[in-house]
Amino acid sequence: MAIPAFSSPVDCTPWVTGGLWPAELSTVTAETATLAEYLRDDLQRIADRANDELKIIKRAGLSDSARQAEEAGVIDDARARAVRRVESTLRQLDAMKARAAGAAVRREPTEPVHPEPGETQIIPAVKDPEPDVEPVAGLATATDREEPDTAWYPPAVHHDAVEPVTRPHIDDTQVIPAISQAEPAVDAPGGPGRHHALVEAPAPDDTATEGDYGTPGGDAEASAADSASAATESDAARLNRLLEFVVRQESRLNWAVGDRADGTTLLVTDLAHGWIPGAITLPAGVRLLPPGRRTGRAAALIGDPQRLVTYAPGDFLRRTAGFAATHTSLQPRELPAIDNLRSVLGETTHWRDGLPRIVYRLANAAATGETVVDQEIDVLRVHLDTARYQLLVQYPNVDQALLLNCMLMAATERMVSGDPLSANYHLAWYRQLVSTPADQ
Repeated sequence: MAIPAFSSPVDCTPWVTGGLWPAELSTVTAETATLAEYLRDDLQRIADRANDELKIIKRAGLSDSARQAEEAGVIDDARARAVRRVESTLRQLDAMKARAAGAAVRREPTEPVHPEPGETQIIPAVKDPEPDVEPVAGLATATDREEPDTAWYPPAVHHDAVEPVTRPHIDDTQVIPAISQAEPAVDAPGGPGRHHALVEAPAPDDTATEGDYGTPGGDAEASAADSASAATESDAARLNRLLEFVVRQESRLNWAVGDRADGTTLLVTDLAHGWIPGAITLPAGVRLLPPGRRTGRAAALIGDPQRLVTYAPGDFLRRTAGFAATHTSLQPRELPAIDNLRSVLGETTHWRDGLPRIVYRLANAAATGETVVDQEIDVLRVHLDTARYQLLVQYPNVDQALLLNCMLMAATERMVSGDPLSANYHLAWYRQLVSTPADQ
């Protein structure tokens, strides 16, 4: 279907996720409920992200043709991410089916009790007519069960008298003994301990898939290896949680989080030499790269860490236990303070061409201590959102002039919002990149 030129309210969800829900999850079972919930949340997140981008495009003041082209590009990209996410879920679903099939094969020795209800059915059917074979009187003690027709056992007479009446429902009579015999047979050889080991074994593997350093293969072969693996799992789980925290804010970038030998945890993205936009809220306990020109992917920028987890756009992102408990902090953006920060910011923006007028106005107001109204800050944020969107469209090859403008706008917005620490971070990055030629 054709992609319309959106009017308020903006909602491209049908074009992003329409028709993608897998038929395998049309009926949700206890085994697939969690998988379906994660898929539904991630598809909604992709659609919401696309809607946010469409709102920015709508406010950018583009011509109709340019706006429609930008909107189509956003929807196509979101649709592609949604398709990759569904394909990832289907791969997980196939793996679950394979594990279930393996478990069924291990249970086969006890299953013959169930596939032969016919024979169980025949046994009582033979016992009913066999009173006619009573000429073998010597077996009276062995055939007491077949002689409830006598008046010696009235309770048994009533029970057996009901059975011939319910003979058409003999399947129900079969199923009861078959189940009562099969369950102990499964429990006895299966052993709860063996099933416990099978559940715990994949846990290190799941953690290992999240990063290049998450592959300690000790498992449970020795107690010393167990303790070392548990420690590594704990560190990897923490890195996964930190990675998830930033990825869920901006999934279109490459991210890497690693523990270095000095005990610090470094958070890196390769958007612009390691600079992280102001719209990204940072988790507490991480460090960022200092200002400077760098090249390479996020994993290369982080150096040689002891442990590393990475994310690339389109990768499957698991929910991490304790994700909601992650604390945020401004401390990661702390850099050596620039003397007379407000004055330097005002002077720097004054000599910078190509900035929106509101940036000059608010930077000068910050330098002189003038009052700034909230509506002016909102206008600045619209321009900043637009510039950041244009950077992400150009990623990974971003325009340097646009990048520098975005840094100055971020510094100004943080300064008038009462966050001089972050303003110092963005301005320090701007000054470093301006003073360093692009070929260095």
